[in-house]
Amino acid sequence: MAPPTKRKHRFAVKILIPLGVVLTVLAIFAVWTERQALDTDEWVDTSSALLGDEDIRTALNEYLTDQLFTNVDVQSELESKLPSQVAPLAGPLTGALRQLATEAGQRALESSQVQDAWASANRTAHELLLNLIEGNGERVDANGGVVTLQLKPLVENLASRLGISADVASKIPDDVANLEIIKADEIETAQKIAKAIKGLAIILSILGLGSFALAIVLASDRRQTAVLWCGVGLIVAGVLVLVLREAAGDAIVSALAPAESANAAAAAAWSISTSLMVSIARTVIVYGALFILASWVASPTASGAAIRRTLTPTLRDQPVLTYGLLVTAALIYFALAPTHGTRALVTLALLLALALFGLTALRRQAIEEFPDAQHGDTWNRLRAGASRWGTREGVPAPAAAAADDERINQLERLSSLHAAGTLTDEELAAEKARILG
Repeated sequence: MAPPTKRKHRFAVKILIPLGVVLTVLAIFAVWTERQALDTDEWVDTSSALLGDEDIRTALNEYLTDQLFTNVDVQSELESKLPSQVAPLAGPLTGALRQLATEAGQRALESSQVQDAWASANRTAHELLLNLIEGNGERVDANGGVVTLQLKPLVENLASRLGISADVASKIPDDVANLEIIKADEIETAQKIAKAIKGLAIILSILGLGSFALAIVLASDRRQTAVLWCGVGLIVAGVLVLVLREAAGDAIVSALAPAESANAAAAAAWSISTSLMVSIARTVIVYGALFILASWVASPTASGAAIRRTLTPTLRDQPVLTYGLLVTAALIYFALAPTHGTRALVTLALLLALALFGLTALRRQAIEEFPDAQHGDTWNRLRAGASRWGTREGVPAPAAAAADDERINQLERLSSLHAAGTLTDEELAAEKARILG
């Protein structure tokens, strides 16, 4: 029966791994929210991807066209320009021009000029938003604290493509096609939410990884199994986030876009805006797969032992190289990571500490199991196994089979002589040893 302390540790492990799964799921959502909402580059990249979707471009084009024809009396302008004889045609011509505007708008939104204007408008709005919620509003003009996404340049571009004169286009109000992002009375709430998001992203990431790390440490003699289940837990967390994203997407799209015509654009917007969440979840799944791989290498299976035997000479004789490669890989990963904030640094430090702990345990295990292992042992064993193929250790060859038959016949004759009293027990034993020797 296991000692009380060990039983407590095993119970704690059973609690810590499911807890780590829950915390990891929450951490993924918190990290996604932080990066999506509070990272300007991520915001701009996402908004550019939104404009690249055909359904969203169609919806935005309809909005811009409505804004243009709502704020410019195109029919009156046509009536004033046309000869009196054809002035009554201004109405039908306006309808035709609107259809033309829709087609021109689609082409405009696909142009690099408009896409650059869209990205610039989103960057300006988001930087203004961050300045306000971070308490730097006194350094920027926020229109009384209201942050808007100003799309007037896109409306003006559409007007110029339709051939609307500059004097008419100049009558477009400055606040045309302004999409309100946040109101002045919402700034304080936004500041609190932003602080909470940043804090949760760091705390939940630390607690999630910390739960798995503590479970591995407390597992002691069952550490390899704990590593396996931690890997499974990470994969479960990643898959669960992907499932929840799909379920939430269906509900959100149905709630925000009840009209069938807007469904496609809303679904595309949700898919693109949560693509970062998918990326984070997949990264967590990859981490889980690495945990399972580490568990397999440390397992008592024949394949795991073979890998440890192969790695033992390097682990034993070149510790600086072994640990150096691990640290170098971690630094390269951090350098290539999309963000370098406090959360990313803390997460990397925890993962690196866990990896160093696991590498140290694997090194100790391998050296104890295979103290005399040398480079090339695995290859030599494979070659020796191949050379024995067709012998008694593999498939019996004809010569080996004949030798076995001869020994069996000799042993049967010895048994007959012993039964007849010709051989004593000592002589029988000696002859058997000689034949089998």
